[in-house]
Amino acid sequence: MSRRRLVVLAASAVLAASAGGAPAAAQLVPPSTGGAVARAQAERMLGHYERVLMIGAHPDDEDTELLTILSRGMGAEAAYLSLNRGEGGQNVIGPELGEALGLLRTEELLAARRLDGARQYFTRAYDFGFSKTLDDTWAHWPRDTILKDVVRVVRRFRPQIVVSIFSGTPRDGHAQHQAAGWAAREAFRLAGDSSAFPELAREEGLAPWTPLKLYRSTRFDTAGTTLVIDGGVLDPAVGKSYHQIAMAGRSLHRSQDMGQLQGIGPSRVRLGLLEDRTGRGGGEFWSGVDTSLAAMPAVGPERRDLAERASQAAAAASGVVLDALADDDAVVPGETLHVTLTAWNASPDTIEVTSALAGRDGGFGSAPPDAARVAPGDVLRREIAVPAARTARATQPYFLREPRARDIYRWPADTAVEGEPFQPPLLVAEFRVARPGGAPFTVRREVAFRFNDRTVGEVRHPVTIVPPLDVKLAPDTIIWSATDTAAREFTATLTYHGRDSTAGLVRLRLPAGWREPAPQRYAFAGEDATRTFAFQVRPPARLRAGRVEFRAVAESRSGASCEDGVFTVDYPHIRPRGYVARAAAVVQVAPLALPDASIGYVRGAADRVPEALRSAGVAVTLLDGAALERGDLGRFDAIVVGSRAYEVEPALIRANARLLDYARAGGLVLVQYQQHDFFARNYAPYPLTVGGRPLRLDDVAARGAAPGVAAGSGPGGSRPAGPPVSHDRVTDENAPVSPVPPEHRVLRAPNRLGPDDWKGWVQERGLYFARSWDSRYRAVISTHDPGEAPLEGGLLVAPIGRGTYVYTGLSFFRQLPAAVPGAWRLFANLLALAHRS
Repeated sequence: MSRRRLVVLAASAVLAASAGGAPAAAQLVPPSTGGAVARAQAERMLGHYERVLMIGAHPDDEDTELLTILSRGMGAEAAYLSLNRGEGGQNVIGPELGEALGLLRTEELLAARRLDGARQYFTRAYDFGFSKTLDDTWAHWPRDTILKDVVRVVRRFRPQIVVSIFSGTPRDGHAQHQAAGWAAREAFRLAGDSSAFPELAREEGLAPWTPLKLYRSTRFDTAGTTLVIDGGVLDPAVGKSYHQIAMAGRSLHRSQDMGQLQGIGPSRVRLGLLEDRTGRGGGEFWSGVDTSLAAMPAVGPERRDLAERASQAAAAASGVVLDALADDDAVVPGETLHVTLTAWNASPDTIEVTSALAGRDGGFGSAPPDAARVAPGDVLRREIAVPAARTARATQPYFLREPRARDIYRWPADTAVEGEPFQPPLLVAEFRVARPGGAPFTVRREVAFRFNDRTVGEVRHPVTIVPPLDVKLAPDTIIWSATDTAAREFTATLTYHGRDSTAGLVRLRLPAGWREPAPQRYAFAGEDATRTFAFQVRPPARLRAGRVEFRAVAESRSGASCEDGVFTVDYPHIRPRGYVARAAAVVQVAPLALPDASIGYVRGAADRVPEALRSAGVAVTLLDGAALERGDLGRFDAIVVGSRAYEVEPALIRANARLLDYARAGGLVLVQYQQHDFFARNYAPYPLTVGGRPLRLDDVAARGAAPGVAAGSGPGGSRPAGPPVSHDRVTDENAPVSPVPPEHRVLRAPNRLGPDDWKGWVQERGLYFARSWDSRYRAVISTHDPGEAPLEGGLLVAPIGRGTYVYTGLSFFRQLPAAVPGAWRLFANLLALAHRS
């Protein structure tokens, strides 16, 4: 953990002491009462009845400033519902993509919510990537499924006001945004209708609920504004404006490159009133809504939240500090965890503390309440031994327990967690504190494991259930040339989490026709011991094209077998989040000729292409800053620049002239897609332009208009009017592709490409295609989404001196790690340009 992590956690803890949603999950920090900030915030949320639900499509779509104003300014209970977890996005801080990226972006949302004070919800939708039409989006997400999930959250949270981020029209651009705008309007219309989704009442106890007002954010289109709220108001407890707090929260979307300055002074949040059931019309945000406690329903989440806020205010003022620590963070089923519950009475009065321990999700047992008196200045400690159930499952986010139904998660039949970010922590301590002359209050803390990092100090991890043997297999995906008879190496890594000893065999399970290598013996004594085992796998004599799976299995002498590995998504700005994946490798056999070339590679964002190339037998050397600025580039046949590398590797910018000199001297430079700065700063040898301008939500808000679409698509081309986009891209992974005549050699050698090579691509064809280019570039292919004009800027090749320069927007960063045969064959041909005749 870096030094910055504790700074971030400490700052978050101060502002998060009274945040809603999942308070226990916010407490993987040293104990505190929250002090004056927590007390002031909790007290703001008492004495009135105000609830607002905001609805958008993705993490980072939310209007963080409005959430901060609502929760920390007005003292309202606010929540953000994101249709998906952002799995189809990109990642500028690490390697996670897909479901793992969804975990990271979910935690980034929760980190932001701990600052702005709101809570967080989701639907079952999986982010399948950029979509241009609403019909395409509904082809991935069943419309009624999404609407039901949104109605579920409306009926569970019961807001008086709904705020839609999007309009539900093509002006929203991304069709997932359109889907969110449509779902917000429809849920507002139907949530109070008992004939709509009656099973929610019958099966989940969620009665119909009718919100009173529907607003839309107008930060993209100010023409519809009916209300402006100032976010540049000072929060006296924090000493910053709501805008500053919101920008700190928005900056926690680090994987999406969303860092923001915390400007001071007035800041406008714009809204447009769409529907008003109060009959009052217009006016202020709460006009026509009875926000008095007398209007609050007698039973429901409103009363529970009110009681929770009262407890938070009392706890912050009490001078009582409470903690719950475990002696381990990774526990094997059947093992015993030792937990210490601590209460420090820093108040001047004797108090009574009743402590209890609640096990959740079938992982641990519970401990009954136990009461004790604690004198001023004393520390009460209660030691509890709690066993992990022998039948306990390895800790897994609830939405990952079952395989997805295409782009919809399968949720378990547990209505308590549906739509929540995650299931509750495995172990939660509950303290009830009674004081002389004051109402008792309750504090809940997630049980955590702590240790001392000699560099940064105290670090806390959540408690999880893990398999006795953690098994991982690498590589997890590989392309295998159908003509390659050489053996390939696969490594199985075993980590033993038990506290005793074990021994057995680890083996690779291969499909019929493949000869399994001999199993290898393992033996472990003590917790967290790790060994790696290398297996050489030779292909069958007759290797047929197709996809097969290898599995690693660890078998103990007792006959038990383990074939799952535990992975953790962990960064300085988020709570660590683990998940479990099968120890398996997908092997794609395909006709593939690879050039014998030495490759220098500049890694980009979330870039696993170097590992994919190495697994196929390509000689790859990663180039760091020193190698780029001072190394001998001439020793490489080709230098490949990863996607968005100009953003994540500063030395690449400084060494760009050296890179171009290398190409002029006869080298091949292959640049995968880059964003706007690459084009604007002319890093390519000859001019290239990209469509639109950088699309950042806050940039759009500052300008007060939706992003426009520039004209042109290559030399002399034009692009039809349509929804706003920031660059040319082809989102349909099955989009037609044709060569640009005359056919370029890159489509012919060493692999002759045909129609089958454009089948099986994942998520998209590509993005950040060049829109116009110098005549020295030659376009190689043409492709387009349905109903759109052909785009030729996805693959451009130009001579430079004695060498070659390639810019490609094709999404090789997704295709090569996924072992897509046609993409591999094309990439191999591009590498072969290093050996020009």
